[in-house]
Amino acid sequence: MNKKPAIIAGLVGLGLILVMVVGLITPKASQVRKKQKEVVAAQQQEGTLRTRLEQLQAAAKDAPKDRKRLAVLQRQIPPNADLPGIIRLLNSTSDKSGVDFMTLSPGQPTSAGPISVVPVQITIEGGFFAVDQYLYLLEHLPRISKVTTLAMTSTSSSTGVTLQVQVAANFFTTDTSAGPGSVPGATQSSAPAAPVPSPTPGG
Repeated sequence: MNKKPAIIAGLVGLGLILVMVVGLITPKASQVRKKQKEVVAAQQQEGTLRTRLEQLQAAAKDAPKDRKRLAVLQRQIPPNADLPGIIRLLNSTSDKSGVDFMTLSPGQPTSAGPISVVPVQITIEGGFFAVDQYLYLLEHLPRISKVTTLAMTSTSSSTGVTLQVQVAANFFTTDTSAGPGSVPGATQSSAPAAPVPSPTPGG
């Protein structure tokens, strides 16, 4: 009996079976690999989202402290020039220090990047301790100021020595439209004011 046809038939059948198995398994294997990649990507995204969630939870926890710090910063560098507020603040400072006389001459705010600078010329007269106290209070105002120049002269009389101090100080605002040439332009609260004399009870 010739077994060759049977062997050939068997091999052909086996080949067909292998082709069918490969045809069925290969797509499934490709799908499995694709799903594995999707799982890895999902795990990575989950890790990123968990980290972001922890950051947001930490930010929410610190929000009350951040709001307090922001409120302090807004008092130190307010959102507008508020020249009347500067004048009231400096008048209050002269009253507390006891200087004999003070004049203020606010200038036109100028833009300086993310902020605007409000220049103020201040002249004060008084005794040594009053002037010293004024300069100390000027340095510790609730609104940030920076003294750029300071000139001092003195006069003697029968009542003692009187000092006259001329101070150029800058105040600041986050209003970038406070200065000339800015967009949309200088705001009403930023208009320059005339010199303001401020005699004190001692004057």
